[in-house]
Amino acid sequence: MKPDLCTKIAAELDQDLSSERQVVYILVETRKLLESQGTLENFPALRLCCDWVVHPKLRGPGAQNVILRLDSYEVERELSGKTVDEHNDPSLSEIMTLKGFRSELRDALAAHAIPTERLASDEYWRNFIKYFAPVIQDCPLEAWETNTQRVHHVTALAWPDDQANALFPGKLVLQWNWTLKGGASRQNVVCALV
Repeated sequence: MKPDLCTKIAAELDQDLSSERQVVYILVETRKLLESQGTLENFPALRLCCDWVVHPKLRGPGAQNVILRLDSYEVERELSGKTVDEHNDPSLSEIMTLKGFRSELRDALAAHAIPTERLASDEYWRNFIKYFAPVIQDCPLEAWETNTQRVHHVTALAWPDDQANALFPGKLVLQWNWTLKGGASRQNVVCALV
């Protein structure tokens, strides 16, 4: 199974991206490869994103990590008024910019001798996220009932190209939204991606 999966993933990565289907296929096949090799747990950001494209909502450990980090920020924001940048949580920043996802995807594939040069290209990666974001935008990360103080669920969506280019020329913008317990919604975090 491994050689066949590696060949399929490499062939798909070699194609220009033009659809959500391609991104979902790459992530599903990558997850199958890593799970069959017993290495999926070594790539938590990648696992979260692989799971995110195939489930209508997520409540597992990866989702809880994101939610707990945002919850920690919300608690601090209430006390100090700090912004997300001022909160200074490198792990939260890595999650929101999807840098950890990119890095882990490259590392996981390289470990199986799958060429990752295209994933190193900022243009290819922007296109990858352009097709990844619509798949996940209606799939919230949901908190367990008792593990957070403030945050209930989290969503992410990509801005349309024209809107992103007007403010961040040449960048793809992923906007993170979260709902607080009691229904209050925050839409104050915008991350410009490579």
